[in-house]
Amino acid sequence: MIDAMMKAASGIQAASLWMQSTASNVANSNTKNYQPTAVANRTTPDGGVSARLVPSPRTDLETQMVSQMQASTAMKATMSVFSAAGRAYKSLIDIIA
Repeated sequence: MIDAMMKAASGIQAASLWMQSTASNVANSNTKNYQPTAVANRTTPDGGVSARLVPSPRTDLETQMVSQMQASTAMKATMSVFSAAGRAYKSLIDIIA
């Protein structure tokens, strides 16, 4: 269960980076020479996720708002997995104790 929590935590970190990226893109949309970013995710060998910032050609507000909503949904989903794993872990401890 700790493994499931660690995988969910990696998803939370990836979603957080995604939200930060879109917020920065919106905040700097009128900044001269600002290079907007997007997030590239990849699955790690252990089943988690790794995220990194990459250059993005899209800075329009509509694209950024949709991306922010997607990041928010991803965050909620991974928080649900993290919470479920935590409840399962607590149940296991209750059984053992």
